[in-house]
Amino acid sequence: MKFSVSFFSNINDSVAQNMQNHYEFLFKVIQFAEEHDWYGVWFPERHYHTFGGLFPSPSVFAAAVARETKKLRIQVGSVILPLHSPIRIAEEWAMVDQLSKGRVSVSFASGWNPNDFIENPENFDNRKELMWEGMKRIENLWNDREKDITIFPKTYQKRIPIYVTVASSKKTCYEAGKRGYHLLTHFIFNDMNDVKQKIELYYAGLRDGGHSIKDKDVTILLHTYLDYDLKTVEQVVKNAFYEYQYAFLSLAEATPHYVSKREEEIAKTLMLRKYSPHYSLLGTPETCKTVLKKLEEIGVTQVAALIDFGLEKQKIMESLERLHLLVKGANVQTI
Repeated sequence: MKFSVSFFSNINDSVAQNMQNHYEFLFKVIQFAEEHDWYGVWFPERHYHTFGGLFPSPSVFAAAVARETKKLRIQVGSVILPLHSPIRIAEEWAMVDQLSKGRVSVSFASGWNPNDFIENPENFDNRKELMWEGMKRIENLWNDREKDITIFPKTYQKRIPIYVTVASSKKTCYEAGKRGYHLLTHFIFNDMNDVKQKIELYYAGLRDGGHSIKDKDVTILLHTYLDYDLKTVEQVVKNAFYEYQYAFLSLAEATPHYVSKREEEIAKTLMLRKYSPHYSLLGTPETCKTVLKKLEEIGVTQVAALIDFGLEKQKIMESLERLHLLVKGANVQTI
């Protein structure tokens, strides 16, 4: 199983210098991953909101990562394709592929939030079709199969790995497999059985499309913080995780309201325990080892460890050290 770091920052701060400091911290994490021979880094595309708002242009961030690293796989998850010109996306990521000497992977998504489509609302209803059509055109552009247009620069890789991001749509899992793409998914709105079913449908699509399963990557995004016992994990994570999930829910205008402070505290605990320790890497080395084993058994080949959900920077780095020791089979208790 491969391990990458993942960013999906929620930065509710209007002070420009504070945002710049956060970018600096992300590059500190990237350097850690590079020095410890992790597989790669994942980051999103997000617009018009603090949740993920550091990444309105993932290709810009990717270009910076390309110049700061030599080994890490530079993986965007996800480009919201119905928001863009496929030609422009093909050009931008071919350029990043050159800057990185062939380390780019791109996951595409159709989008889900109408607010993201403020400049092209007509694309929202048929966003899934636009995604599939755009992906095909980008592949053609990268491989010089378009009749009327040729893009520059050419990609460094012979074939840039393409993923499809799937939240809960089993139909999209099957279609991603049938078209021969890789898969990126998560536990939001899902449990272990849901993820297992999605991977099984993805495999069925691969078989029906005549594609090999062996060379396909199944990546799952996991919120990550490791400590010595679950009580400590809860103490460190609970408030930050709640604020992070609250920001996510505000995207859909579905934020909860509580009649008392006690009710809110109960909600914070329940929200964390929905994920920790069984559907995340929010746990101890032992619970995380169990989660990773189950994921490997159902077909997951890469973990994207989401680390920037509001914790103190020092805590994040300590957790990364513990995760690194865990995956290397070393003594985690030294950190």
